[in-house]
Amino acid sequence: MRTLYLLRHAQAATPQGVEDKHRPLTQQGLADALALGRLMKAKGYKPDFIICSPARRTQQTMRKVLESLGEIKTVMPQAAYYTTTGQLYDMLKTVDGNIQNLMLISHNPSIHSLVRFLAGLGTDESILRLNTEYQECTLSVLECPIDGWATLMPTENDLADLLVPGRDFTAKI
Repeated sequence: MRTLYLLRHAQAATPQGVEDKHRPLTQQGLADALALGRLMKAKGYKPDFIICSPARRTQQTMRKVLESLGEIKTVMPQAAYYTTTGQLYDMLKTVDGNIQNLMLISHNPSIHSLVRFLAGLGTDESILRLNTEYQECTLSVLECPIDGWATLMPTENDLADLLVPGRDFTAKI
């Protein structure tokens, strides 16, 4: 059994004249990511390895989450930015089989589509929530019945938790 954490970056600003890849988080986004990290720590959710998009907003999200979780080995491949659901899925399947708990931090619509592609089991409520909301800084926790990431299959994973800002955790700015 492996655990996969799929995280959409926190709320980003859209300042004039700033390229998409360089957009920063808003104050709310920074607070949400920090609150999510604290909740992950309280729930015992800790990845062994992180794949993070190289965009500024995903890196800021990761750093805020890691303030509570501590240092975790991370890679930031260019391929994790501006990518398709299929490309993210293929990327996950190349991860070292010795890694038990993996986190991917990326962007919509691909990250949301990836969760929907992979999750086949879960409570009716969690599956309904997954299909109706996936706002910024939402974390999906998938329990994957696999021996290694190369065997990750669609619809065969349990959506064990879905954490949404404002509903499951509150950040104060």
